Amino acid sequence: MSKVLTVDPSLCTGCHRCEMWCSLTKYGEINPSRSNVYVIRREPAVDVPVVCVQCGLCMDVCPTGALNRNGSTDAVEVDVDLCSGCGTCVKVCPYGVLRIDEVADVAAKCDLCGGSPACAGHCPHDAIKYEDAGKAAARRRELWAMAHAIKIG
Repeated sequence: MSKVLTVDPSLCTGCHRCEMWCSLTKYGEINPSRSNVYVIRREPAVDVPVVCVQCGLCMDVCPTGALNRNGSTDAVEVDVDLCSGCGTCVKVCPYGVLRIDEVADVAAKCDLCGGSPACAGHCPHDAIKYEDAGKAAARRRELWAMAHAIKIG
């Protein structure tokens, strides 16, 4: 069964450990500007982790074919040898999670760390989880229903 990253903003404390672990795992340095997961703060004190949902829209527009789906993790991955750094993928990403890495000058995005995402593995509050896609879908349905419930009375 496939797995996906899920986010529960109500559990996020804004510690930014996910960003630090992502940049350390991918680039060998603690540098949030090179992270492929983002914690966005909205006042008053609401922190929301934003992650790639691996939708694949970026694959459809890449002129060099540098973005492909990994058959075992379902992650969309960047082939840095094929990427020209043109930024077309960045423009099409509906979540704003793709970027051109300022050091390597190629597209950068979450690749699920080969099936063991560092962000989820090091989140002390379980705000980011890597879990069964069916379980995640059931929770999203419940959250959507709760958010849109009509109050009677």
